Amino acid sequence: MVTMVSLENRKQLFLLNLLIFLTFDLMLLGAGVRTMDAGLTCPDWPLCFGKPIPEYHFGVYLEFIHRAIAGLLSIVFVVFFTLVWRNKSLKSLRLSLLVGLFLLIAQVIMGGLTVLKLLDSIIVTLHLSLATAFLLNLYVVKQKLVLDVNKNKFLIKAAVWQKVFKANIILGIVFVLLQIVLGGLVASTYSGLICVDFPTCNGQLFPEMTGPVAIQMLHRFGAYWLALLSVILFVFSIFYSKKIGLNKKQRVLGVKVFLLICSQVAIGILNLKFLIPAWLSVVHLGVALSILLTLVQLLYKIKQKN
Repeated sequence: MVTMVSLENRKQLFLLNLLIFLTFDLMLLGAGVRTMDAGLTCPDWPLCFGKPIPEYHFGVYLEFIHRAIAGLLSIVFVVFFTLVWRNKSLKSLRLSLLVGLFLLIAQVIMGGLTVLKLLDSIIVTLHLSLATAFLLNLYVVKQKLVLDVNKNKFLIKAAVWQKVFKANIILGIVFVLLQIVLGGLVASTYSGLICVDFPTCNGQLFPEMTGPVAIQMLHRFGAYWLALLSVILFVFSIFYSKKIGLNKKQRVLGVKVFLLICSQVAIGILNLKFLIPAWLSVVHLGVALSILLTLVQLLYKIKQKN
């Protein structure tokens, strides 16, 4: 059951929604910067050509705006952190916020290293991974703030079916996180077009798993497993919802995950067909993040009776 957010906490919820929005958009912009090879258009850090505001050039401003939004996000997070920390009724969120603060500081450092280390593939991948972890942390905080998760309201109906359903969701979250990390590694090592066909890789179903081919194929295998999990989730949501005890909103979220993953598989294939255009790569990341957040929302929703 959704808890009404008190007037006292509405300010925190507004800032939290703003943080989630900024982080999501910042990650998409980062994908655009990477795919358009604009990552080193500002060759120094934290300034850009030694200036706080550089002269206009499209590539330079892609990177500059990315940094500016990151700066704004950091300020908003500090304000949000302070408000929550001073609110005694939100003590349960403090540990999550400390984790978020650690992730944010690490992400700022990694952003600087991304430039200073000339887009090293490992650092670029870590940069994306930390951003994903930070977004996930913010979304979990939101679920804790908005939803009532008292133990006496946990579903007790059909415990075995519920456990299987929850395990499927958790596995889905793990696979999506792995896929995002692998996708970042594919992009940062330029392995996206090492296999130019689908479902085979250069005519082979099981090519030699070495170098960029291994990275690309691991990403594909992860997609296959994620697609299978989404089918199981869809079947549970439609045909076994009564045994699990799902309400309409929970069923809709289960179907939404299935449709998003189907869309993601199609987008991945189109990326190959059209040789990874920048805009489609950004969409690919956006859908991946949407799948992740929807799975987290569903996981918290099934802890509620209604």
